[in-house]
Amino acid sequence: MESLVSQIYAFAVTLIAGMAAGFCYDYYRVVRRVLRLKKAGTCVGDIIFWLFTTALVFFLLLLGNWGIVRIYVFIGIGLGALIYFRLFSNTMSRLIRFKFYLFQKIWELTVKLALFIWRVVLFPFHVVILILSYPLGFFSYVLKKAGRKTKFFFYRLVGWRVERGAAKVKSALLCLAFWKKKKE
Repeated sequence: MESLVSQIYAFAVTLIAGMAAGFCYDYYRVVRRVLRLKKAGTCVGDIIFWLFTTALVFFLLLLGNWGIVRIYVFIGIGLGALIYFRLFSNTMSRLIRFKFYLFQKIWELTVKLALFIWRVVLFPFHVVILILSYPLGFFSYVLKKAGRKTKFFFYRLVGWRVERGAAKVKSALLCLAFWKKKKE
């Protein structure tokens, strides 16, 4: 026969197990709401929740009464979950939501800080590019204009003669290659 103290300890552990299961459910409910899980995500989340909660309750039962399952275990777990949902659920849900809100704000701040540091690191390169872009752009414009003018004058002086000569050579080669007589 077990002593009264060990029985009270075992029942207290089952109450704690029920409260822990209730907390796990609240945590999962908030996670599901924050992540906006669809049907497949909810199914996977449910499986993970039940596996984790089962392992937690099993571990607590091993600590409390060596895993012996009696009627008081079910009563204790149910009563612990009821106590948790009546007394602590609203407060814990708000705290868990606040935790996720805080994580989101910290993440946003971290991203903004990283972008700011990235801009500060790249600022000297932007200044150099800006300083070099105007003279190089002007130089490129001048070269394009000069290139167009040079191309125009070259074509007027030599280009048309080269084109006419190339056409004659091409027709002569075609006549030789296919043994055709030149049409006159």
